[in-house]
Amino acid sequence: MLEKDIENIIARYPNEIFPDSDFKLIGQQIKLGKCYADIIFEDKFRRKIIVEVKRGILSRDAAGQVMEYYGLLKSEQPESIIELILCANIIPAERKKFLETIGIECKELGINAINSIASKYNYQFLDSERDRTKVEVQQNYVIPETDKVWIFQANPRRYDILNALSDDKLGTEIHWLVNQHRNEISKGHLGLIWLSGKESGIYALTEIISNPRLMREPIAEEKYWVDSSDKELEKLRVKMRIIKNLINNPVRRNTLLETSGLEKMSIFRYSQGTNFPVSHDEWNILREKINLNSD
Repeated sequence: MLEKDIENIIARYPNEIFPDSDFKLIGQQIKLGKCYADIIFEDKFRRKIIVEVKRGILSRDAAGQVMEYYGLLKSEQPESIIELILCANIIPAERKKFLETIGIECKELGINAINSIASKYNYQFLDSERDRTKVEVQQNYVIPETDKVWIFQANPRRYDILNALSDDKLGTEIHWLVNQHRNEISKGHLGLIWLSGKESGIYALTEIISNPRLMREPIAEEKYWVDSSDKELEKLRVKMRIIKNLINNPVRRNTLLETSGLEKMSIFRYSQGTNFPVSHDEWNILREKINLNSD
């Protein structure tokens, strides 16, 4: 799912996101002075509504860019009434509060909500062809036969996993902290990347390709840490290869809770932590949920 996909869905189906707004699309990527607006609508009062789109968590830097953009628009069009709405997958409460105090409306638009709208209208994500190509390349890849499967949890308030999993520059490799079960997690085991919070669920299947060892986060991945205190630190980590990226079709927490045999998974019983074991029986059920045989 690209940022452009989110923009397109908002532009095409505004009533799904802003009910009863009667927004009429003026255009996308429209130049306004020195800036480009992602989307411009006209509302029922004939006011211009500018929507800015950010994928993943709204970082401090992104919030600052939006503020700067809003200031430029105000200075370039002092006589105009400008309504700015910021849409992002995850907006930390403190940033939302600050932005709204200066007149920028914030709308949290989660991955699951976007997927639901896309499914309703048969919208095809722009990266679908890229994903098909990746599947073709990996068709001969043999998933390790192992009973050792681990959940690796991502807290979206600390790590922007949505953008990390969408970053082609990272390729198929990603590193992850090992804070629990350090003497049990091993090369050759499988991993499930789990996003916590309102959008919780499984977002990728991985193979662990190194034993846990002290290492720095690669520079390409460091930028996805939200807090600078988490960066540039040597910590116990594993290196993983992404076997199947599920960002466009995650296996949601509610689905798992409603599935017989999965309702007592360790992630549900002890949600605080980074690493959680998955039992043999649970993995057999999860294989079907992840559709490992559908490619």
